[in-house]
Amino acid sequence: MIYDYLIIGAGLGGLSAGLNLVSKNKKTVILEKNSLPGGMTTTFKRGRFEFDTSLYDIYDYGTKDNIGTFQKLLKRFDLNLDTTVIPFNALVLDNENFNFEVKGNFEDFIFNIENVKKGSLPGLKEFIKITKEVHEALRIIENNQEPNEEEYPNFYKYLDKTTLDTLKDLKIPLVSIYILSYTWVDLGINLSKLNFIDFAEYIYKLIFKKDVILNTKSLSFTLKLVKKYQSGGGKIYYNSEVVNVTKKDNLFLVKTKDNLEYKAKNIIGDIFKRYFFKDLYTLEMKDVNKLENARSLSPNGIIVFLGLNKSCEELGLKNYKYYHYNTLNSDACIKTMNDLYHDTYEVVVPNVYNKEASPKNTTIVILKKTYYGDALNALDKTNYETLKTDIAQDLITKFENHFNIDIEEYIEEIEIATPLTILKYSGSVNGSLYGYSKKGYDASIHRLISYESEQIEGISFVGSSSVFGSNADNSFHSGIYVTDKLLNKGGSKNE
Repeated sequence: MIYDYLIIGAGLGGLSAGLNLVSKNKKTVILEKNSLPGGMTTTFKRGRFEFDTSLYDIYDYGTKDNIGTFQKLLKRFDLNLDTTVIPFNALVLDNENFNFEVKGNFEDFIFNIENVKKGSLPGLKEFIKITKEVHEALRIIENNQEPNEEEYPNFYKYLDKTTLDTLKDLKIPLVSIYILSYTWVDLGINLSKLNFIDFAEYIYKLIFKKDVILNTKSLSFTLKLVKKYQSGGGKIYYNSEVVNVTKKDNLFLVKTKDNLEYKAKNIIGDIFKRYFFKDLYTLEMKDVNKLENARSLSPNGIIVFLGLNKSCEELGLKNYKYYHYNTLNSDACIKTMNDLYHDTYEVVVPNVYNKEASPKNTTIVILKKTYYGDALNALDKTNYETLKTDIAQDLITKFENHFNIDIEEYIEEIEIATPLTILKYSGSVNGSLYGYSKKGYDASIHRLISYESEQIEGISFVGSSSVFGSNADNSFHSGIYVTDKLLNKGGSKNE
């Protein structure tokens, strides 16, 4: 059989691309190297615990009355998610004895910043207005139009500005900037390099679409997508790792590790471009190589999954998230994050809002430490088990000491994911956690603007390293956006 489209990878980008294509009666096949779909949006079991690997927040799903892009795109295929809107609930500390708790909605957050630093409110209110302007301008660009400069002056003013420079320009005090951006580590890049448009869009989703969590395990969601895709006639094959792609007579020949061969008119990769062109398909195009070399991989890190035999109430775990920084100044902090035992990390406690996250009277805790630079190159065959265990133990001890919470004696299950784990499972280059970094020259806005000029005949890419970057909503959105382009529908037509 000759397929119209062959998709490499069944992450959220690959699955959404497949859904869109089969809805237009395109013969489509997805090849997935693992035994389950979802990429990093999946689950795994250890003992009586079932851990979600990554999906702890969805920023663009929205509510029943205020539908987000993710929800709108799912509705195309008569799909929905079982979600709960959650308020801000984070405790943030640093080594300089600065600490604050984020509770309630975004308005509460803003007024709490004003309480910390008087005079912040005018700049913060202006910032909120600008996030809405940025969001509207981005939707116009997605639909192949150009925003009117008179109508969207701030969008053009801050188009190529960094987040730090923009927030300073809005006269927001430095300490208030640090508090406002306390989740910068989740975006994988410090404020002096993060493009403002990406930060504004991220905050817009938090303000107007709210933060939601899944009431089910993420694997249930991805299997639901697969079922819908298959009902439309789509094919998916698991344990089918692609090892080689060639092109002959305008057809792509795709070989898998088990020596099967597939033919397709077009290829869509839910994988890194760098991996595709380096290891799977040779393309002598200097512009492509130049573009990929100019891009920066996001940082990698270590994730520790804990199953505890006490409830979160018994353990005193009251916050959904905990953040600890060496310093809230992201530029200064990032310089310390090449030390294997640095003090910057984040923690998620799913049970705080989802009582079904684990068995009764138990708790799941996920600790993540991000590294910038080559610190984890120290991991090799001779020390892998010992060193990753030492880092995990240090992380658990730090969390206990910093937040005055005892968890170690209640650990029933533990799993440690390193960059090698992530590389092996998802194919993420260098075990990168967030795709490509959204630096000024490679921010989402520039990827959108240059999308058409960067296309290679018959080959497209979706997922976290594609147009919109990482996170579940962005990955899913990319699959629809890219296939809409391929199907000549002129963009994703979302709001």
